[in-house]
Parts: sequence; C-alpha cells; structure tokens
Amino acid sequence: MSNARLDGDLPHRDAQEASPSNHPAAHGTHHHYHGPVNLTHYDVAHATNGVFGDNHGNIDQHGAPGGQSERKPVDEARAMRYLMQNVAAGAIHDSNERCDAPKCMEATRVAVQEDILSWIEGGDQEAESKRVMWVTGPAGTGKTAVLGTIADTCKEKGILAATFFFSAFSGSVDRRRKRCFVPTLAFQLMELGGETREHVLRLAARDQGIIFTKNLKEQFIAMVLNPLLSGAQEHDSCAKAAPRVIIIDGLDECNIAQNDPTSSAHAGAQVPIRRKEDDQREILSLLLLAASNPSFPFRILIASRPEVTIRDFFATDGKIWTRELFLDNKYHPDADIALFYDAKFSVMCRHLGIRPEEWPGKDAKLILIRNASGQFIYAATVVRYIEGSPSLPSPQSQSSNQPSTPHQRLQHILGQQRAGSPHNPLEALDALYRLLLDACPDPELSIKWVGAAQIEDPDKLDHFPVWLLRLVLEASPGEEQYALGPLSSLLPTQISEENLGKPYSFYHKSFLDFITDPTRCGSRFLAETEAFIWVAQRFFETLDKHIESLIRQSDQLPYLVLLRRLSGLPKSSFQTVVPYILSSDLQRWAAAWAEWHQNPGMNDGQFSPEAISWMLDVLHRGCLRYLCRSSCRLSTKKVTGVLKAKGWKIPKFTQVLKREWKGDFRYADLRTPGKNQRNLD
Repeated sequence: MSNARLDGDLPHRDAQEASPSNHPAAHGTHHHYHGPVNLTHYDVAHATNGVFGDNHGNIDQHGAPGGQSERKPVDEARAMRYLMQNVAAGAIHDSNERCDAPKCMEATRVAVQEDILSWIEGGDQEAESKRVMWVTGPAGTGKTAVLGTIADTCKEKGILAATFFFSAFSGSVDRRRKRCFVPTLAFQLMELGGETREHVLRLAARDQGIIFTKNLKEQFIAMVLNPLLSGAQEHDSCAKAAPRVIIIDGLDECNIAQNDPTSSAHAGAQVPIRRKEDDQREILSLLLLAASNPSFPFRILIASRPEVTIRDFFATDGKIWTRELFLDNKYHPDADIALFYDAKFSVMCRHLGIRPEEWPGKDAKLILIRNASGQFIYAATVVRYIEGSPSLPSPQSQSSNQPSTPHQRLQHILGQQRAGSPHNPLEALDALYRLLLDACPDPELSIKWVGAAQIEDPDKLDHFPVWLLRLVLEASPGEEQYALGPLSSLLPTQISEENLGKPYSFYHKSFLDFITDPTRCGSRFLAETEAFIWVAQRFFETLDKHIESLIRQSDQLPYLVLLRRLSGLPKSSFQTVVPYILSSDLQRWAAAWAEWHQNPGMNDGQFSPEAISWMLDVLHRGCLRYLCRSSCRLSTKKVTGVLKAKGWKIPKFTQVLKREWKGDFRYADLRTPGKNQRNLD
C-alpha cells in the first residue's frame, strides 16, 4: 500500500506491548500466589565483570546446567543500560519532569493525608487490614496533588518503595503506556539493595534484555514479585518493622498504544482490538496478585477517576483487599480551597501594593469557593488566570472589552453564571473554560491551535512537537503567542529551547476532556477532522518557510510523519485545501529535498525520496480513482518537473495508472539519480 515504504523505515514500539489475549492478567483474573515463581532459564553468553557506580561485585547466576549453581559475573553497566532503556524516569514522583506537578499547599488536605498515612503506617495492626487503597473522586478534586504530597512525605519517613505517575497529556510518552510500568517499579525497588538489586540486574542482563519483551505478567513476576517475596521470607522481621508503600497515580490515564490504522503491516490482518481499559485492568490484576500474597511486604496506594472498568474491578476482584477513599465533601474541600485562595490572593496583593483586606473582598471569595464545587483544578485555573501572564497580548492588541488587569480578570470571572446544579459539578468548571476561550482576542484561532496540538504522531504514539507546530501553523510571526498566550492559565506558553522537541503540555486533563466533548464545549467545539483540515491548509500556506527551518533541525522525522498523515485527509473536505496548494511554492520545496538527497552533508537526506513521494500522494488526495483533478495534474507537474531536471527517473503515466488500479503507491517507481537508486516499493 501507499505507506509501505515509510512504515518500514519508521520505528514502532508497539511490538513490546503485545500481550496474549488469553493471558489471565488480560482478563482481570488473578491467582493466590504464596512464593517465588521459577521462570524459564535464560542463558547468559559472554558476560563480563563490570562496574556501575560503586563496585557491587559479582552477581550470582543460578540454574546452571546439571542442576548445580555457579557464580557468573554480570556487567552491571550493561545491565543498567538495558534497564534504563525501558524505564519511564519522568513517571517517578520526584523526577524533573514532575517538578511543576501539583502538591497540597501547607495546612490543606490535612484530613485526607492523615487517613492515607494512618493506613500506610498501620501495618497489620488493624483488625481488617486492607492491603490496597483506592483514592478516587471526580476530575479536578486534587487526587494527583494528594498522592504527590504523600509520596514526598513517605520518602522523608523512609517508607516509600516505588511510584509511577501516569499522565495522558503531559510529559514523556512512556507515562501514558504500560510498556515501562514494571521496569520503572523494578528500578526503584533496587534501592532496597541486596538480593533485590542483584535479581533485577541479573534479569536485565540476560539475553540482551529479553525480559523486557515478555508480557506484563511475566515481567512483573520476574522483576518485582520474585525478589520481593524472597527478601520478605528471609528478612520477615525487618519488613514488618519498616512498612513501605507503592504508589500508582492516574491509572485511568494509562492508554493503549494503537498501531497506525493505515499501516500496511497490519492491512487486512485480523488484529484483536485491545482497549485502554484492558491495559488498566491488566495492571490492576498484577497489583492485586501481589497484594493478595501474605508475604508481599508492601501496601499499594492507587489513585484514579471512578471510571467504569476500574470501579468494577474494585467492586469485584479487588473488593476484599481494597479500602476505598472517595474525595467528597466529608473531607471539607471548601475549607481547603478557601485557604488556597487566601494564600494566593495575599501574594497578589503584595505584588500589587494593596492590602489583602481591601481586595478581592469576602463576597468575591465566597463566590469563587462556591463555584469551585470542591474542585481544586477550578481554583488553580482561576488563580492562574487572575495572575495573568507576561505572554498575554498587549492591551492594544485586544478589543476594549477584554480584561487586562488582575482586578478586571477577577470581575470577568465573577460575571459568569454561578455554579449550577450539584448534580453536575463540572458545570462551573466548563463555564470557566468557555469564559477563558471567549476572552481570547480570536477564540476560533485559539481553539484551532489547541486542536492541532492534540493531533497524534502515530509512530511515536505522541502529539507532534512544539517546533513542528510552530513551523507549520504560524502564518505570521508571533501568532502562537497571540493564539495561546491568553490561555496561559491552562497550559505553559513560555517554552524553553530544550522543550521545543516535546508536545504542548496542559495543566489538567479536564480541559482536554472539555474541548473534545461538544455537549460541554458548546459553540467552541472543533471536531478532530476540522482541526486536521486546518492544519493541512496551514501546511501549504507556510510551505515557503519550511525549508529554512528544516535545514536547522537534526530530526526531520516528525515533519515527514505529519506529511504522511496529510495523505489521509478526508476526500470530501480536501477541496478546501486546494487553493493553499496552488499558491504554495512546490518547486522550491521539491528542489530543496532533492538537493539534500544528493548532498546529504547539508542535512539528513535519507528521507528525501519519502518526503517527495508523500507530497505527490497528498497532491493526489481527493481525485477520482481514474481521473485526476486539474489542480492535481498542475501541482504534480511542478514537483516532477524539478526532479526530472535534477536527473530523477519519473515513472510514466501508464506506470502510475497501473499502480492506481492495484491500489498501490502511485509513485513507487520514482527513482533517485546515481548508482544507488532507491525504490520506494
């Protein structure tokens, strides 16, 4: 098919995430497990003695031929290299990636934290001790802030074993998949030292890290359960003296790694459909497998929204092992939100040079507290909006009725409708999000930028990086800040150079839920297809400046993937893109790619044939199968004319037509000049 060549070149990570559909964990079943599991023996060939950091000596290798044990050296540096390739470092609670993650302000959420810490430190003293605690509640109630604070406290107390903070909308892609879940836990459990450290490194080194290609259950048993249960049996008294906890946050944000639906590798194949809920249930089954073993030394703290699959799991399989903690009004969130507002407004007053008793006033605070409906995300978003941002457009660039000072922004918030029915706690939050969008100088443009930021790169299983979106979407200098600057209360808009290669991040998933739900977003709703059409229009509108920017990029792959995605535009809507194609300088664009291929020293020219071929495929989008549009013929001729002048072999029309009849890539016979001609088949 048309993308066979490109799919063969671009890396896929899905293979490591495959799990047999008949695996017990995939169906949420679990078994009572009371001792170490003996895994299939993996031979270690040509291992050498090595050092990683401090010299920990040789690591025992058991299971030698003949039924006898022998001591074999393991290169720790190599083992750590294999392990770190599969660790999501950003998912650990104190990672640099989470440096701006929400935490509970001092003197807030005290009752919730006390309940959780009492359960963690209580050990088995309670008559009906539960080994698992599920912290849940609606969106925006502060679950991540609570667990982040608990993780810090437990680390200070020396009772934290490991953490994994999932995130579907910020940070590295490995924080939203299950692929790195077990290795990340195992990496942290190595801090226990002794046999646990040796066991993990021994497995990581075997057969060049083959353990990381196993299904999730085999990884979990081998790298987490076995070493912990062995250690607990040998040091039972120590394990009881120092209760520890494993913390998992945002399980509902663990998403399935879908293959590109257009991939020829899967075309026509009957691939079982796996949902994100299957991965979530699989992880829960493994955690329950551990918690249900009396020798397992830790408690497990899990936080998520009360989504159906997770709620059903804890109501059935996990019921006897789990204590549920629901963040509702019994923990008096209004009082904590009031403290939060007091602290934040006090800081603003100090910066503005006014007394806190003068502004914002008691009545204004009461309205803000009431509208929050117990949602800390509402309060945090309100404060960020009132504080403002240096990236906001100047007052002259906004219409006269747009707020510019903190007081005006506060009045803007207070002017919206008050919180509605308690049966819909999201109503006030949705009203706030609509207000923030309406406050933008060009709300339609802002929502288009946000929609474009949510389009996925199917190969990296992530959204496209900031540098690429700036390159493709900015029709005029400064447009990004004009569109997104007023939304600085929802996402960081001052992006450092080192973060340009990452996608835009958002402060809370609830905003992304809002913009994808037409019943909540209302007139501002933009369908994904509409956002994609706009991206295509902007792609050709800004085509003239692509070359200058791409030559400075060390990685052109995201650009190529976006171009490939444009070939999947809906044919019914493609006509709206045609005027932008006809006005673009296709000749200059094609000449630059052709020159890169002939002189790869100027840039990475290895993808030049793919880029040109995909462009030709995009230009043909919207044509009838046997009849090209006049715009397609004209645009295609601009590209092929440049190539022909540079010595490329252009397939004849009959060759192109034959491939069209077969449903293959039309320009697979396009050849590059020189001895090493490349075939795009």
